[in-house]
Amino acid sequence: MNELDPKAPVNLVLVFIPGAVDPEDFVKIAANVRTIAPNIDVYVLQDKVPDSKLFERLLARRTFVFAPHQLTALAVGRGRVHAGRPMLKSEQLLRLELAGVPVPKWTMLDRGKRFDPAVWGEYVVLKPEVSSGARGVTIARTRALNEQAARVATYARGEQGIVVQQLIKNATFGKARIQTLFDAVLFARRFRLQTPVKFETEADLAAYQQTFATENTRAEDYDDARVLDLARRCAAAFDDVPMLALDVLFDESDAPYFIEANPGGNTWHFSSTPTGQMLRARGTFLERQFGAFEVAAKVLARKALEEAV
Repeated sequence: MNELDPKAPVNLVLVFIPGAVDPEDFVKIAANVRTIAPNIDVYVLQDKVPDSKLFERLLARRTFVFAPHQLTALAVGRGRVHAGRPMLKSEQLLRLELAGVPVPKWTMLDRGKRFDPAVWGEYVVLKPEVSSGARGVTIARTRALNEQAARVATYARGEQGIVVQQLIKNATFGKARIQTLFDAVLFARRFRLQTPVKFETEADLAAYQQTFATENTRAEDYDDARVLDLARRCAAAFDDVPMLALDVLFDESDAPYFIEANPGGNTWHFSSTPTGQMLRARGTFLERQFGAFEVAAKVLARKALEEAV
């Protein structure tokens, strides 16, 4: 049989790292894929060098590889590989803009750059290009940046600088997290602040920053169709990354602003350690909201048949 025949056997490789993904999640997805497309042979493999017999089997057929994190060891010889990839926050913002979704006003802190409170507001957010969990993120008075910008080194694209971002304020919600696999939404949650916050004094802002940094919030399922449609559009601008964990802020009018995509991976919080495991222990199964494992099977089966090489 011609290997380009749509009925020809195809390999789909689902790669996991222990602790980042419970392989049983992928076993369930694999069973759904086999029901959808019996000609797809699905392999659930740990991210390590395969033995020679497995390597030869994978080499013999068109192959599509999916990993929700960076690959460190697995190599299959042939195939289209979609895996997590670390990315500076500025590149993420540029790609989100390219996708046509709303993002806050932002720029890089650079020598001599001026910041007008009439344009930026009285306060702005500063965050390092490389960080996670809000580490290193601060709220600063806009006028103070003019003195700071006079002392920083000249910014060069590709280097790790400081992102200056408009402060998006919402007294009720911290952010939403929308998980996508290519152009499909797997789950979406919005984080409600335990108590409404004020934005009247610097002490209020400091309290808000601490609340946001520690995610002292209560998570709720989120299903605003207009925002989920925007999230699906992001796949086109991150076509080299299969899974995004999109972080979205909301202003007081509930208008959304996409701020990060987390393309490096390690966001499979259906079963990750400790986040996913803690959620499951509390009775929260993220995969139940939209039928994530069934959705993933449909998307991966389609992509494997279309793109395996």
